[in-house]
Amino acid sequence: MGAGALGLLLATGVLAVPCPFKLLTGLDCPFCGGSRMLGALLAGDLGRALDLNAFALLVVLPLAASMLIAGVLRDFLAVRIPGPGRTAGMTLLVLLAAWSVLRNLPFEPFLVLRA
Repeated sequence: MGAGALGLLLATGVLAVPCPFKLLTGLDCPFCGGSRMLGALLAGDLGRALDLNAFALLVVLPLAASMLIAGVLRDFLAVRIPGPGRTAGMTLLVLLAAWSVLRNLPFEPFLVLRA
């Protein structure tokens, strides 16, 4: 219950926690804007959510949802789903690195990717 309340406070912007990576480097990390993106989703503003962190919205949330569904199927319904394997994990790391670089490039058209 406490973690859910804390998550809701972070997602709605009531409680703002600065990104340590951004504080140290001045650059956006791959997840900068993620809690504000969740707040925009909770408010039903998909365009704003996409603007705040497109990577988290289009890659991280669907991946987390699919992992949650696979876990429920495996643990509660005894349905065996083969794991994504090393290739999916490496692909996610490459996408994360590419998103980190692209959103910090200081020229157009990449300036719109900043949090």
